[in-house]
Amino acid sequence: MHSLLDARQQWTLAAGAILLEANALEFAAGYDIERLDGKREGIIEMFGRAWSIRDEQSFHQQMENFREGSGHHDKFDQRRALLSVMTHQEQENYILGLEDEKLRTQLRIIQLYDSRLNAASISAWDWGRAISMAMQVGYVDEKTAWTFMYEMAQRIQKAYSSWAEFGLAYLIGRQYGYEELDTESALEHFSLVEHLFERADSPWNVLPWEEATVGLPVEPEREG
Repeated sequence: MHSLLDARQQWTLAAGAILLEANALEFAAGYDIERLDGKREGIIEMFGRAWSIRDEQSFHQQMENFREGSGHHDKFDQRRALLSVMTHQEQENYILGLEDEKLRTQLRIIQLYDSRLNAASISAWDWGRAISMAMQVGYVDEKTAWTFMYEMAQRIQKAYSSWAEFGLAYLIGRQYGYEELDTESALEHFSLVEHLFERADSPWNVLPWEEATVGLPVEPEREG
């Protein structure tokens, strides 16, 4: 465990661990972004495609969007609510009548996983990626980045009851975002978190979900 990080910082980064570790960063090393080497450019490009983050100004705008609750869960929740008022047969008729194959896949994902999600639905996917984004892109100073990440960590801890519940919601969100439902894709998504569930030194097995410091007050950094 990285000795220079306090308990709150460790927990916060653990909430972004899926994407951080997918980029070959390690919890034991404090997810040191200096270890990204030549990957940094590709990571920044990825966040640019996903959220149009290309400089400090667009980063601040995306931070505000997350604070205001935007993300993949918006459409997911709207569509989840729509399906919830239909019988199963009505859902089938509605989905089969759609011409958009990607939308049909997303609705099937909602059908399949609806009962496994709590009221926060797939917000884990948005908030977890937000933490890893703030950690890796480097468009703002360290204090601003940590303040934003603390806010996202608080939302995660309040919305979910365990690393397992958070991880499941993240995976469902990832499938929804990638518009993939086949078994091969599902296994590929799960492979990203398998070690976090099973490895003894995983932050999800080392750090208690109930870490009290996560709930400490945060003063949001706003553009003035």
